[in-house]
Amino acid sequence: MARRKSAGGDLIEIDLPPVGVKFLKDTLDGFEDVTRFKGISYCQAVFGATFGMELLVVPESIQICQWVPIVLGFKEAENDFERSITGGLAYPTAGVYVAPMSLFKEGVTPDSVLIRTDPDDFREIVDFLGWECFIEPEGKGLDMTGLATFKKSPPTGFSKWAVKNINRMLDALNNCRLWDIFTRILFRSTFITKIFDKFITRYMANMSMCRNSSVVPSLTKKANISYFCTGGVAWGKNNSRHMTSGFPYDTFLRLDDILDYPGKVENDPRLDRLEEKKEELLEKAKRTPGCTFG
Repeated sequence: MARRKSAGGDLIEIDLPPVGVKFLKDTLDGFEDVTRFKGISYCQAVFGATFGMELLVVPESIQICQWVPIVLGFKEAENDFERSITGGLAYPTAGVYVAPMSLFKEGVTPDSVLIRTDPDDFREIVDFLGWECFIEPEGKGLDMTGLATFKKSPPTGFSKWAVKNINRMLDALNNCRLWDIFTRILFRSTFITKIFDKFITRYMANMSMCRNSSVVPSLTKKANISYFCTGGVAWGKNNSRHMTSGFPYDTFLRLDDILDYPGKVENDPRLDRLEEKKEELLEKAKRTPGCTFG
């Protein structure tokens, strides 16, 4: 990844702006003017926020993903699959506000800040902050954290193959509308979701954007780095060669000193390029039934 010089040394340049997350436990007061998201999953809402949207995710927002309502505290667990989901927010949650940090509501402090970039950048981030700022990966599975990778314990065996190849296959399938329709139909089924959940929990990352990058940092007050889950790639349109992460706001402020990203400075020309991608996203959303960002 490219580096830009600053007075204090090299900055880590990341391609996507950090996205702030605020959990609204009791009320949506003060957020009535924010566009209510409706779509497949929470990671799709983060995708929208990446490209300049302020979005409010509420219990009625999520149309397909069956992990998110439990992880974000939108509903109480009602079946074996939902009761098997761990590490989420307690019920109830009124809504979740997501927006790029450059547009985050004035006077509102994020609970977590999401950053996505390549593993080499994350290695530098870990070195800069120190391990004391991160959750302890010992005893936690690959489904919740990828931090063991930076302690010289990367995935091995089938997990190594699955993390690399399944998500890269999803990268390719992202350009296929029939695949998009197929996943929407398939994951409406709780039975299919339950079977798939057992596989990815054992061998891959799971709930990478909603739980690992958003909820875990908020609850533990520690940062976390995760591989992308299949939904993060298929529905969140993230680069499978990258990883995702979440930082408590005070930790992000320390980290911000060494980061460079679109929106870091006022009138940043890089935001124009993101605006073009945003228009492409909105056009695609119009063509995709059941998905709205506004």
